[in-house]
Amino acid sequence: MHGFPRTFLHHGFLVKSKPLTTLLLAENMVRRRTMAGTVLFFAVMMSNWAIASPYGLGSEANEGCLCHSQDASTIVLLSGLPEAFEANQTYNLTLEVVSEIPQVENASKGGFRLLVTKGAIEVSNDSLVQELDGGWTHTNEGSKQRSWTFAWRAPTTNDSAANFVVYGNAVNGNNAPTGDAWSSAEHLVPGVGYDGDLTPDEGIDGVSSTDRLILAVCVVLIGVLIWAVARP
Repeated sequence: MHGFPRTFLHHGFLVKSKPLTTLLLAENMVRRRTMAGTVLFFAVMMSNWAIASPYGLGSEANEGCLCHSQDASTIVLLSGLPEAFEANQTYNLTLEVVSEIPQVENASKGGFRLLVTKGAIEVSNDSLVQELDGGWTHTNEGSKQRSWTFAWRAPTTNDSAANFVVYGNAVNGNNAPTGDAWSSAEHLVPGVGYDGDLTPDEGIDGVSSTDRLILAVCVVLIGVLIWAVARP
């Protein structure tokens, strides 16, 4: 009976109502569109982040890269660091992202985000490496390689320890996060006069608790959208 229209008297006129089934279908359609719009919003936000990556990674990547998946087969190497630094000494460093992901000619191949707590990074070629949001990262031109060189000038005193946190990303040049992979590395370098703890900072596994929550919400929303669209 609920699927048939009903006729009733309204202000002296006979009015035929819409079937209840039609109303329910319309309501379901509105809900599906709302879900689709929500997921689309998150998708746009994530895609903007992914598209911006070839031009460098800012503070949004201080806990890792959300638009790419972490892969143990991708290794981040930071060579040239001393076992213990001398005050005001300059050390030449090489950062390299080693990965099996294929490299495409004349396309983005990789990128990085470097954070240092002590001393100063000195760059001889700012067309490849740039300072951004309190850290160091690749430029658009610098994303077309997987190795970068720069110098680190140690602090003016040798009684502290410098913490280096670096995130490296290997990309396949398809302008999308699919098929790419990132990894991270951390180094704690003491001064020759430092006698404190040499345990690196904890909690740099690549994704913070807030980022995990955002990712979980996105996954749930996508799952709900797929379920809603797949319904008859």
